[in-house]
Amino acid sequence: MLEESLLKTNFIGRDGFRWWIGQVAPQAAQAAQINGAGWGNRFKVRILGYHPYSTVELPDEDLPWAQALLGCSDGSGAANRGTSVKIAPGDSVLGFFLDGDNAQVPVILGVFGRTSSVPSSDFKSPFVPFTGYTGRIKNDGSKLATSQSNESSASSQKSARSVDKATADKINANNGTASDPTKKEITASGAIGKKVTAASGKPDSAIQTIKNDVDNFVKKISEITGGIQGAVSDVNRAIGNVKKDIFREIDNMTASIKKGASRIVQDMTRNLSEKLAPVLNKGLQLLYDTVYATVLAATGSDPIAVKAGTIAQALFIGPVKKLSDAIPCIANSVINGIGEMIKGVLQSVADNVTNFVSCIADQVVGAIMNHIIGGVTKLLQPFLGALDKILMGFSPLNFLRSTADAILGIADSLSCEAIAPEFNLASNEWVIGKGSSDDVGTPVSEILKTANEALSLGDAAINTVQDIAGLAGSLGVFDFMNPSVSVPGFKSALGRCYAGPPQLGGCGGTKIKIFGGNGKGGTAKAIFGAIGQLANAGRGITGSVIGVDLVNGGGGYTFPPFVEIVDECDSGYGASARAIIDYDPDSPTYQQITEIYIVTEGENYTIGEDITDYVPDDTKGPIIVESGEGYNPETDRIIDSNGNEYAIKTDDAGRIYDVIRTTTNNGPIEYQSITDFVEYDAITSTGSGVRLKPRLIPRPVKSQGEVKQVIDCIE
Repeated sequence: MLEESLLKTNFIGRDGFRWWIGQVAPQAAQAAQINGAGWGNRFKVRILGYHPYSTVELPDEDLPWAQALLGCSDGSGAANRGTSVKIAPGDSVLGFFLDGDNAQVPVILGVFGRTSSVPSSDFKSPFVPFTGYTGRIKNDGSKLATSQSNESSASSQKSARSVDKATADKINANNGTASDPTKKEITASGAIGKKVTAASGKPDSAIQTIKNDVDNFVKKISEITGGIQGAVSDVNRAIGNVKKDIFREIDNMTASIKKGASRIVQDMTRNLSEKLAPVLNKGLQLLYDTVYATVLAATGSDPIAVKAGTIAQALFIGPVKKLSDAIPCIANSVINGIGEMIKGVLQSVADNVTNFVSCIADQVVGAIMNHIIGGVTKLLQPFLGALDKILMGFSPLNFLRSTADAILGIADSLSCEAIAPEFNLASNEWVIGKGSSDDVGTPVSEILKTANEALSLGDAAINTVQDIAGLAGSLGVFDFMNPSVSVPGFKSALGRCYAGPPQLGGCGGTKIKIFGGNGKGGTAKAIFGAIGQLANAGRGITGSVIGVDLVNGGGGYTFPPFVEIVDECDSGYGASARAIIDYDPDSPTYQQITEIYIVTEGENYTIGEDITDYVPDDTKGPIIVESGEGYNPETDRIIDSNGNEYAIKTDDAGRIYDVIRTTTNNGPIEYQSITDFVEYDAITSTGSGVRLKPRLIPRPVKSQGEVKQVIDCIE
């Protein structure tokens, strides 16, 4: 045998191959290497049969370094091609010795996957399983499951999904998996669900940005406090436990909202300046005409009257110039002092609001408007006093409070030859992990009206001395300042702006929103399946969205519009849909929406009182999203998930253009109620690429048949 030969070469591959199984040592023994201060891909490994079970006999620090052998597809780093080695402390690894029986140069060939039977405790002694987390790689259970198993079984941990944390928590509560790390729903990123405002030419884009910031802020505070609901004292206690995180979030969001508020200040002062210019010019002209007429009547001399009128105008040149020079400084002063006000507003929102509703964002914007208007008008007063004679009763306060045009930025109007920029879409609001959403909200004029009402409620006189950097007297009384705003049934003089857990009876159920595509008029309603009671507290009927009933195809669409599925009761999640429009200019439905199909059905969507029974549309057949190619109508067929079979019609290239139901799983064709999402499989050996979606219609009313004879009965 080679091992017994006296002619050993001591060359790997020529002499004996010594393989081994070992355990990667704890972080402390190789901290520098793990934290990036080492070299290569190497790990301290305690090897069974070679190294003792005692760290006293052989400390972890004295274990040999084992190089990790990379796979062929991993890359060595040459030409910048390579992947990280994913071996952690506590892993069981398989390897061999490069130096044979000397056993001083180990190499790791592979790693054994952990199972659910492996404990995730801290290191106790050699060869006892322990956690793979280190000081550098931590896990608090909020973004990743705490399980450290990697196996193929029914109990394997779930992969993180593209849902926000609130939705993940809701799924866990509904399914009872909150405490099971292998089945617990985990969000793939803390950014999912947050709103981003894209570049836009809309005049209210700054206001929309602030409202989205408030939405993100409320969701973040809910995550920080753990979504605690109930008595105000309980919420305050929870907030008290995480004050540091809340204060940090307030500071971060204050900086973001301040940018939008600064834009409002600039728009407001510019609009005021542009309004003042013609008022002052007209006032100066009226002053000249009055003085001229008076002097002319007294002296009868035109030159003297002209001179007198000119001198009267000249007296106001200084005050007008001071006002003109002061307006930019006034804007800067208000901007510099706005941060503390925003911080105070956000603190009130954090204390009192448990669920985001659009009216809260509107009121936050209204509070900012009140503060800006109060600051601008207060700082203008010293300059306006000297101009009373030519202001002709014009009031900057009344101007700023009377119209949205005084607040909004001025959108550049398009000439008849100009083309609208492509970025200026119907919606500039994007939800991370979801896509575009309809940003149509409360008109700025209504927000301004609410702001004025809140100010009158606080009995705050804007034109009195007030602290521009503070809250007193400058904002008004808004609902987000009221601890009762999250109590069911809340209402105030400003209206019903309840900001607590959604109440089924007070919401509008699930709505289909259609926007964008350069068209308008498209309307649709959701078709539900998997109908059942809401899992938590039995608050109502819910289901998945298995189809869309297109009520009106609208018109003028040049590309497919966005379709947003919104559960106004904040219960459903996961559904998405796409629209199809007609591009054929010779078609009677040209530039109309012809179909809307479901991509993902989601679950737990709130169903209104009207539950319509839907059946397959056997006249038109399923929706053909992609026609594919290479299909043979003689041999190929379609089968759906309910067992129905369909024949196909194709063109010369084998593209499917028609699908006809031929049989059902119960025999003859009949109106079969659809209760679950329908999927289609093509049975073919030559075709590929076809995509079908169900086309559903309300169950037709059965005909009573023709009246054959009428018999009059004698009483």
